[in-house]
Amino acid sequence: MNYKLLQKYQLHNLNSSNHIWYKVGLPASEGTLLLYEIEKGFDVEIIQLLSNELNWPINKLVQLIGFNRSTFNRRMKRHRLTSQESEVVARVIRVYESILTMFNGDKVKALQWIEETAVALGNEKPVLLMKSESGANDIIKLTHRLMHGVYV
Repeated sequence: MNYKLLQKYQLHNLNSSNHIWYKVGLPASEGTLLLYEIEKGFDVEIIQLLSNELNWPINKLVQLIGFNRSTFNRRMKRHRLTSQESEVVARVIRVYESILTMFNGDKVKALQWIEETAVALGNEKPVLLMKSESGANDIIKLTHRLMHGVYV
């Protein structure tokens, strides 16, 4: 896949230092550029960058992605996540971006909300639902409803 050619057709301008995708070193939040990076497998450095952004210990993020510390150490030696692991990382970023948007960029409030139980999510914490695609979709749908004043 021609990465340079794809860049020409990218619709999103992510060159903002405030944009989460830019902060973790990804060229796009959706579309073919992101798909290409997922298929290739993200550089393992994204774990540290995302951990810093979320202000979470690496172990917490590694568990959320679905592997233990020894698997993470093997990925460190190889410098790449698998495409499946990269997809989970993209999901976590997508959910975090949605929550951050709901709180108008207030990182403290967003990170607090991630850790609190939500009645509209079956009294579950969003952080626990991020592990699955359906849970992530539920969180994103909820944030959109809340942003638009839909009673939940």
